[in-house]
Amino acid sequence: MGKLNAKAAVRGRLIAVGLAVSAAGLIVAACSTVPGDTADAGEKASPRRCLSAPLDTTRVLDGKTLFVEDRSGTAALLHMNASCLGSDFDPVGFTFRGSSQICHPIDAEIKGQINTVAIPCFVKSIEILDKERAKELRFGAKKDNSW
Repeated sequence: MGKLNAKAAVRGRLIAVGLAVSAAGLIVAACSTVPGDTADAGEKASPRRCLSAPLDTTRVLDGKTLFVEDRSGTAALLHMNASCLGSDFDPVGFTFRGSSQICHPIDAEIKGQINTVAIPCFVKSIEILDKERAKELRFGAKKDNSW
């Protein structure tokens, strides 16, 4: 009878420890959140900070500025280090590095074309645009009419 009580006591302790560890794990999981996962009802969700392929619209605004919009509606201006883009009618090539997103200037290799010569472009900065500014640049006047 004494052995049965000892076994029951050990088994009870193991169950109690297992439940305590499980409860601690649930508490940690419930308390840890990824930024942006939950937002208060009155709080606005932050806009996406990356462009994803396939790109829906590319438009040369001037020799150093490219307007880009992806299919989800995220738009940005890619500012180049030097004049490497031709007119709005010349093709612009993208080669993605590592993923199909452009979040940082080094995420894609861009080639502009002036006349028939492909010229590598180095992105200096990415400016994510709000919806109003994107709509204005999508069909509006060029930023600078001189190439």
